[in-house]
Amino acid sequence: MTLTNPLLQKWTLPPWTSIRAEHLVPAIEAIIADNRQALADIIASQSIFPTWDDLVIAVDETDARLAETMAVIDTLDGVNVDDEAWQTASNWSRNAAMRYTSEKMNNRALFETYQRLANSPIALNFDEPRQAVLRKILRKFQMSGIDLNNEQQQVLARTNDAIGAFEGLFIAKLDIATQAWDKRFDDEAPLNGLSLAMKASLALNAQQAGHAGWLMRLDQNTYQHVMTHAEDRALREEYFIAYTTRASDQGPHAGQYDNGPALESLMDLRQRKARLLGYANFAQLGLATKMAASEAHVSAFLRQQIALVTADLESDVQALKAFAIEHEIADIQPWDRAFLAEKLRRHTHDGALKNLKSYFPLDGTLRRLCLFGERMFGIKIVEQKAFNQWHENVRLFEISEHDRVVGYIYLDPFHRVGSTDYAWTATLRNRHRDAEGQVALPIAVLYGNFTEGVADMPCLLVHQDLRVLFHEFGHCLQHVLTRTPHFTLSGISEFARDGAEFTGQMFELWCQSKEFLLWIAAEYQTGARLGDQRVERALVATQAQTSWQTAELLMSALFDFELHRCHGDGRSVQQVFDDIQKEIPHLQLPSYCRFANSFDYMVTGYEASVYAYKWSGVLATEAFKRFQRDGVFHVATGKAFREAVFTPGDARSLLTSLEVFLERPIDQDVFPRLD
Repeated sequence: MTLTNPLLQKWTLPPWTSIRAEHLVPAIEAIIADNRQALADIIASQSIFPTWDDLVIAVDETDARLAETMAVIDTLDGVNVDDEAWQTASNWSRNAAMRYTSEKMNNRALFETYQRLANSPIALNFDEPRQAVLRKILRKFQMSGIDLNNEQQQVLARTNDAIGAFEGLFIAKLDIATQAWDKRFDDEAPLNGLSLAMKASLALNAQQAGHAGWLMRLDQNTYQHVMTHAEDRALREEYFIAYTTRASDQGPHAGQYDNGPALESLMDLRQRKARLLGYANFAQLGLATKMAASEAHVSAFLRQQIALVTADLESDVQALKAFAIEHEIADIQPWDRAFLAEKLRRHTHDGALKNLKSYFPLDGTLRRLCLFGERMFGIKIVEQKAFNQWHENVRLFEISEHDRVVGYIYLDPFHRVGSTDYAWTATLRNRHRDAEGQVALPIAVLYGNFTEGVADMPCLLVHQDLRVLFHEFGHCLQHVLTRTPHFTLSGISEFARDGAEFTGQMFELWCQSKEFLLWIAAEYQTGARLGDQRVERALVATQAQTSWQTAELLMSALFDFELHRCHGDGRSVQQVFDDIQKEIPHLQLPSYCRFANSFDYMVTGYEASVYAYKWSGVLATEAFKRFQRDGVFHVATGKAFREAVFTPGDARSLLTSLEVFLERPIDQDVFPRLD
């Protein structure tokens, strides 16, 4: 099997179509066995006089091999959702990899070997990136409980296993609950207001299910579209109830897939983990690797941002109330907000948004986005036509510089049943250099959540879709354009959340630039460009009634952080959420809503870190001031941004990188001061 197993062969790009379920377990078993032997040999040879190449680089190679293989398996999970043999082998592989990693991070002899290198005379001459690597590795050991006694380590291991199990249970129940609801339509009338593309997608759902007419499912894209465009108020309410009560004790499937008990148990376990590691709560544990000075700092920041948006929110509320009366809606409900806001935008900014998405076809937008990346960062981006892919819609972009390939970006653009219900960026490989000087090239995957085009109409992006595409593309470029040779510093997965989200937020700001939209927009049929006045009006329109989204982000961030900070104070998860809602009363939800039960950020690596979106957004706004000063297409500024932010990887703090880029200290008023 070793000689023929594609997961055990060297590859530049993964051989996707050659990998089958029977390859997974033997590959992971072999890699873990090899890694264990390698670690034993490294400790034996390095424990007295450790060196950089024979300790740090050698261990990094073992980590990289396992991480890359698991990343390939995780990618293929998305197209093998109905393959029971695959899912069984994948789950076994994931659990085995987690057990091995836990075992490695509890290896006292390995930890002490790293310590010996960090404290050695030779380390005094290491450059800052190498010293950053050692600090980071030692911190990972400490955060994994290396300083605990044997009994405490066993408790921590069991706690981590239980946390992983409950996180998996949460996602599984949410997926089942989401798939359990659908609604058939034999008459098109209730779908009035929905776009032709959305109706075509619903018709395809019905066809695939063996029905005529249209079939509506619960997914993020459909939810946002129905809430924004469906003229049928009863349909909006029905969909809202189904969506906001998923996996809970309320709604159409009340109690069947309830995530409430699992979430309460998860909070208990995270609190136990934090206490074992010497922290007062899980929020404090999470801050150990982030920029914020303390829990109070994050709480003050979020409440500062709530205060800043309150005036706009009140103004938007009053405008919406007045407009609602014209539409005979005396009492605005949550399922009316997005619908009325869109109507008000189109009424107030007549024609500014009409057919705007026809100027942003996915293909044309991607071409210009690549040209923009080439111009600003001194690279070449070429789409490959012949390559191995895990799905027919997957695309591949090769990134090069000075005629040498520096990395790859895969694009999987469209939402599929069973795939993740949001856009995100994954990493297949971090850039790293081995002891012989050979460089493994970084690979990123951009997962879109867009609606596929139908018939002769391609996928067209509304302005929010445009922001999503740019956000994720920013992540991808940050991943592939680093120049650090160190596995531990390379790749966006190595950044803490408050640093990792910065580039995505930064790239979104280009989508709100008049000059940039004038350049990137082109009508998909005629190639016609948008004029100055149209772009100005469109930007004003897209920014109208947006305080709701800002407030919703702040509410979810404050809830997430306070839940992890205050757990154990006698309140249930729902009670914490109810208390947070009181701080933003305009967002009050009906009592049956169970926001937390379907809030997947709680179990996908953003626990106690959702605030990072707003935190990094504030920093992005600060950094973008230089582009506003120099010009959004200013090549020298783009290259300065690349050198300051992309190149070093995680070798220094984001705040330091931004001060290098801005050539001045960060404005002291960006974050609240604590007395």
